Amino acid sequence: MVEKNMKKKGSFLESLVMTAIFLVLVQTFLEDWSVVVGWSWGIRRILTVTGFGFDVFFTLEFLIRLYFAVYRGRVKDYIFHERGWIDFLASVPLLLLNSGPSVLTLWAGETAAFALGGSLNVLKVVKAIRIARILRLLRTLKIFKHIKNAESVMAQRHVTKVATIATSMLVFGLFLFTLLSAPLGFPSAEDLFNAEKETIIRNIPPGAEKNPEVIKNYAATEESLLLIKYRGQTVYTRYDNHYYDQWYGPGDYDYTLQDSWEFFFDNSQVAAVNAKMNLMFFFIVVVLVLAYLLLYGPHFALTISDPIHVMRRGLEEQSYNLEVKIPQRYKDDDVYRLSALYNEVYLPLKDRTREQDGQTGSLDLKMEDLGNLFDQE
Repeated sequence: MVEKNMKKKGSFLESLVMTAIFLVLVQTFLEDWSVVVGWSWGIRRILTVTGFGFDVFFTLEFLIRLYFAVYRGRVKDYIFHERGWIDFLASVPLLLLNSGPSVLTLWAGETAAFALGGSLNVLKVVKAIRIARILRLLRTLKIFKHIKNAESVMAQRHVTKVATIATSMLVFGLFLFTLLSAPLGFPSAEDLFNAEKETIIRNIPPGAEKNPEVIKNYAATEESLLLIKYRGQTVYTRYDNHYYDQWYGPGDYDYTLQDSWEFFFDNSQVAAVNAKMNLMFFFIVVVLVLAYLLLYGPHFALTISDPIHVMRRGLEEQSYNLEVKIPQRYKDDDVYRLSALYNEVYLPLKDRTREQDGQTGSLDLKMEDLGNLFDQE
């Protein structure tokens, strides 16, 4: 009874985790999509907090699984064979380097958020590591328990393994390219934006601090400038405070201090470029995983696990005499060459033995008979 209740609880928790996986994928898409289409900061703030909640949930899930793995002495199996490293990458780094700092900034208040907005997500490793959340998609592979043959554990394992390797290598490749883009001479959107900011600051008209109209006229020609302060006093603002509160949050602007000047730049275009890249990576990974599951999975079952399944039943069950169907285009594959021997040698031998015995008992096949099966290839 206790064991049955434990199984029910385990099944419920697994279903809860799977539901959270699908929801976090939707949240990840909406978080980037909201930046691309320019949703208000209020909506994007909700998505940011929601992302933090998912990261906390999956971090706790990873820690719980790790605890039980340590308790049972199966840490190595969990980390490597049960893909615990994916659980780690898709939770802990995201919580510590992305959603955690973002939510802490929100809790610090609007003034602190405005001051810190330019420093959030500056490190490229922080921006690149968001891609790791896509690895959570690999956890959905466990729901495909019936690829074609309900007992095809081998097909499930192989398809999952191949999809995991392909998807994780793609994500890690994108991660490394993001980190190495600048050293390799591929300027990012942030690099181009920083160069533009330096140019704007360098070209401020001389004596602008003594003539507010000069700085206002100059700032009005630069669309990326939101607000300018001189010695703590606002000398130019493109929008009023209500507009900033409604449409701008941390990450939408960048702060630069130059002598007695403070500059706030509109960073929304750079954020939109990064969001578009994230969405492109997201769809590439989704299509890749679906291709393995829907195309390669059935192919593996048809050409590998199904023939083996038929031959295994023929060897185990006396009354099972189904031949393996051999597609003409795969007839030279090792599995189907073995299947041909099974069809042409073993099954007739099995029938003759049954006729000789004149009964439905166990077959009187000797080891040398099975040896002859392979010698006739």
